[in-house]
Amino acid sequence: MKCHIIIIGSELLNGRMIDTNSSYIAEELNKYGIEITGKSIVGDKKEDIISVLKKFYNENDILLLSGGLGPTIDDITRDAVADFLKSDLIFSDIEFNKLKNRFIRMGIEMPERNKRQALFPENSKIISNDKGSAPAFYVDKIAVFPGVPIELENTFNKFIKRFAEENNLNSNIYIKDILVWGLPESELEKRILDIVEKEEEVFVEFLVKDFGIIVRLMSDETLKNKSDNIKEKIYERIGEYIFGEDEDRLENLLKKELEKYNYTISLAESCTGGLITSHLVSVSGISQFLKEGLIVYSNEAKVERLNVNMNTIKEFGAVSSETVKEMLEGLKTDTGIAVSGIAGPEGGTVEKPVGTVYIGVKIKDNYEIKKHFFRGDRERIRQRAALTGINELINFIKKVNK
Repeated sequence: MKCHIIIIGSELLNGRMIDTNSSYIAEELNKYGIEITGKSIVGDKKEDIISVLKKFYNENDILLLSGGLGPTIDDITRDAVADFLKSDLIFSDIEFNKLKNRFIRMGIEMPERNKRQALFPENSKIISNDKGSAPAFYVDKIAVFPGVPIELENTFNKFIKRFAEENNLNSNIYIKDILVWGLPESELEKRILDIVEKEEEVFVEFLVKDFGIIVRLMSDETLKNKSDNIKEKIYERIGEYIFGEDEDRLENLLKKELEKYNYTISLAESCTGGLITSHLVSVSGISQFLKEGLIVYSNEAKVERLNVNMNTIKEFGAVSSETVKEMLEGLKTDTGIAVSGIAGPEGGTVEKPVGTVYIGVKIKDNYEIKKHFFRGDRERIRQRAALTGINELINFIKKVNK
């Protein structure tokens, strides 16, 4: 089965927003063996949407659209689909009442313009949206979903399960995700390319995510053993950089390590500005172990909150192993992470360019501090520093407790 993905929104064309919806859709389609023939991004113009529908409708079994289902004047996807299919827009009293009740529960009066969200091309199958006001719909091999990611996921998940059942799609596909942290994508591919490139029955792809790189192995369920053999070879080659599989995430794995030894943890963050703390508090049950996260951005805060010696900062700099060591010493829990670096775009020097970050971890009186250099913009540097800190504490706990 062939599919073309169409993402709608002028904000995606002018750079104000980044498309993540097509990645989510593609990953879900992979599970059912649906071939993605391409992706298009179009602005909020009805004639442009219709043009793309005309171009790809006949050569695909299904078109998946995302965006343009809101109540405002530029939300015209429903109109474009109806015009393309030469269909009328039909008002659904059922969906209108659901919409009205949603606003009542919110304690506000429903704006008149929201009534548009109860209009659907004739003969549409409507897919409820538990996370927002815009239902999705499917009509004549065109499925249309909201553009807000959480709403897309909610409606698409319902749709694809029903669609797969109705079309007897093969869901017997074995997928194994190997999660890697600490290797650039090009270096990762270089190290394992000879293992995966000749495997015709097992499809291998690399997916770069905020939380690391996924090495995804996909095969028919009957070839599970073959995929597992490849997985074992990858572990032998780059095992030190693999932090988990499938739904594992670094913050969840750290919680498991803390739980195993009943360790408490606190954090001293400078350039990461609370990102490590944010990752940890996203994990249910972390309050049993996490005592505090300190954002000690200024030199004065490092001195006042963590008892860092100002002479240490003056002699070695705030971004130094010596300062990070004293930041760790100021944390009074069993374990800790301390980070100080230059996220940019200003502040770098020849000796310490932008991207230089010192990360320290501790377990009781055991300390480990490493210097890193991260590439990218300010947010990427901060994010990589935060996750690297979590990963290094996981590895340090394992090392100390061997």
